Amino acid sequence: MRIFILLAALVVSACAPMPEPTDVGSNKAVPADNPAACATQGGDWQPICMMGKPACVITYKDAGKACTDGSQCSGNCVTTSSLEPEKPAQGVCTTTSDPCGCKQFVENGKASYPLCAD
Repeated sequence: MRIFILLAALVVSACAPMPEPTDVGSNKAVPADNPAACATQGGDWQPICMMGKPACVITYKDAGKACTDGSQCSGNCVTTSSLEPEKPAQGVCTTTSDPCGCKQFVENGKASYPLCAD
């Protein structure tokens, strides 16, 4: 009976809805979830990722600025080329809040493992 309950709990948790896309790796404010609020934040309501679901995409003013941690950016700090994870690295601030695609973040001066979101 315990095994059945455990299996039932696993099935239910596997069917839970996935969270909405956010600025992957970021602890910053998430862009607005409707077109009107998006416009007030200076964003563009546009389809993102492979599914093309509309979302608010904000262009950051510090895009391309050199960084060694996401705290130095409006968005995230990412590498411009593939680097060895956990090694010292410098990156650039992301261009937009679009969470899709593959990125390698720079946190505390070190490259993270690459992360892909779609």
